[in-house]
Amino acid sequence: MNYAGIKEVDIQDGDGIRVGIYVSGCHFHCKECHNKEAWDFNFGQEFTNKEIDYILEKMDNEYISGLSILGGEPLEIVNQKGLLPLVEKVKEKFPEKTIWLYTGYNFDTDILFDMYQKYDFTKKLIDNIDIVVDGQFVIEKKITDLKQRGSYNQRKIDVKQSIIQNKAICLKFGDEYRYENKKQPKKIFVEDNTSLNDIVELPNIFEIPIENIDQAVEEIIIHPVEEKIAASSIDKKLQ
Repeated sequence: MNYAGIKEVDIQDGDGIRVGIYVSGCHFHCKECHNKEAWDFNFGQEFTNKEIDYILEKMDNEYISGLSILGGEPLEIVNQKGLLPLVEKVKEKFPEKTIWLYTGYNFDTDILFDMYQKYDFTKKLIDNIDIVVDGQFVIEKKITDLKQRGSYNQRKIDVKQSIIQNKAICLKFGDEYRYENKKQPKKIFVEDNTSLNDIVELPNIFEIPIENIDQAVEEIIIHPVEEKIAASSIDKKLQ
């Protein structure tokens, strides 16, 4: 298994302050993926015991809440086998810290009712995971600054309870109000110096009628900062 990078401090991919690892290799190739470099299974460096020891060292701080595993695709078969020794050692040394895993696979059909049943290494890996965020990134379902995931189709799965109950037990991220029980918010990408008056003076920008400024404010999400590819911003300090 290769990995794209390791983040010593990750505050967006799970609860609290975490250590994050981005593995290489993914067959999903989601439209507008932020980690396209990590689609290649040969991208980055080989993941060895040296990297496992490094991650354990960085996690050995009180302020670190746990480990987050992203990609690429962590549940590609080769990556499962490479990650298993890591998660087992993390849980052995830090049983109180959580492990989050991000995957494009569906937790029910692809993981719990398929790979988890067929492969011993999948069962051992998943048994050591606390939270799975499942589902492919869908650009049409992206809302700026969603908590802990990229698009609102992705689910937060309580792995332990899902195994016990033999079905996906979904938890809340805390920002579901932004898209549940109402129309999907409109997204407008503007420059930093664009004022609200500039926006509302462009009636053709809306796909639905806007009757007043209050409604306009509710429908607009301003996204002034260009997002960066996560894997490309990771410092490689193990060389």
